[in-house]
Amino acid sequence: MDLKILETAITELAQDQKDTNLELVELAKRVKETGEKVEAFSEILTNHKVTVPATDTGPITRQNSEFFQKVSDILAAQPKNVIHQRRLLLFPADNADYYYRIIFGRLFGWAVLFLVCTYLYSLSEHYIEKSTAASNRRYYYETYQDAWNRLDSTLGPTGRKKMEEAMQKAVRDQ
Repeated sequence: MDLKILETAITELAQDQKDTNLELVELAKRVKETGEKVEAFSEILTNHKVTVPATDTGPITRQNSEFFQKVSDILAAQPKNVIHQRRLLLFPADNADYYYRIIFGRLFGWAVLFLVCTYLYSLSEHYIEKSTAASNRRYYYETYQDAWNRLDSTLGPTGRKKMEEAMQKAVRDQ
């Protein structure tokens, strides 16, 4: 029984294989026919030349020129208002934002930097003058103190008394 079932299955498979082979042959014929048709169409397309007739734009051009002439005549016929203005402009009327950006972005920054540098220069000059005066005062103070001490050591008690009186008088006179 198994042999009979195998035999039928194999015969069915063989029949299916024959049918598939016939369909493949038919499909190959159709592909070949389609390829021939495509080649024929491509030959027709390469040989086919299309010539477009030149368009005549003369009427449209004439109509446009007439329209523009009418518009310019209408505008020329209208009364014109003449306004005389005298004004002083720091910045031009057109593109003022560009000029403001230049002034406040660059020039203003440079002006502030210049003012800061000038102020710092004057402060440093003032500091140098003050420090020079202080160092001169310190020098003179030390010189006078040294002279006073030398004089004090060389004088006797009467000279010291006269020096103290002179010192008190000088303090009072200030």
